Amino acid sequence: MKRVTFVLAVATVTAVSVSGCQAQQPTAPDSSVASSTPARADEPTAQESAQVWADEIFGTFSAFTVTGSGADEIVFPDDAKAGFYTITWAPGHWVHEDSYAQVYGEDGTFHEAGTADYMGDSASVAYGLDPAAGPAGWIGVEAGAGDWSITVSPISALPALPETGGYDAYLYAGAEQPVVFSSTNSGRVNVRQFNGIDPTDSVLPQEDFTAVGTLLAGPSVVNVQLDSVSPWTRSTN
Repeated sequence: MKRVTFVLAVATVTAVSVSGCQAQQPTAPDSSVASSTPARADEPTAQESAQVWADEIFGTFSAFTVTGSGADEIVFPDDAKAGFYTITWAPGHWVHEDSYAQVYGEDGTFHEAGTADYMGDSASVAYGLDPAAGPAGWIGVEAGAGDWSITVSPISALPALPETGGYDAYLYAGAEQPVVFSSTNSGRVNVRQFNGIDPTDSVLPQEDFTAVGTLLAGPSVVNVQLDSVSPWTRSTN
């Protein structure tokens, strides 16, 4: 936010002699200074406001990257119990059984919001967003994943929810609205929305493979997961 410095016009004082006594008479203020209007402070965008909200609700930390092959565990640091991870696999990983990654709680319980189970070469998933599930503990990479790279980042680094996208997590800063997420290849689309208090689950997969429901007012985090490598599109129809 820009700081704006206000310039005050100060009347200068001139001493004059009247009937042998000293008197003071103010001169007219400089109209060119007094009438000047300070520049208006920049307003944050919706995405910037959502980023501030994300840092306040979920915290922030320095992103980090871990690489490996096959089964492994990546333990979350204390300041990264909520965030999102982006996993990139070697091409063709999907043909192997158990080729996914998923998040577990500190108590070892499975966290559904945190699974990356995708036939494409990369995916991102937000985790640690449901207080009822408890703190996130680690990412478990399964044996069939092949060579992989995982980057863990704070929620505020998420991109804004677009009109079309892939198996990814996003920040949503818009108004409440009815919404349809449709895969361009008839693959199932699963959408979950989180506000930092409870999972809203406002958009659910339907029998025709589209996700239909209400996108609640932001700021919030939206996980979009696919059964197909085709992108999805978002509409209000």
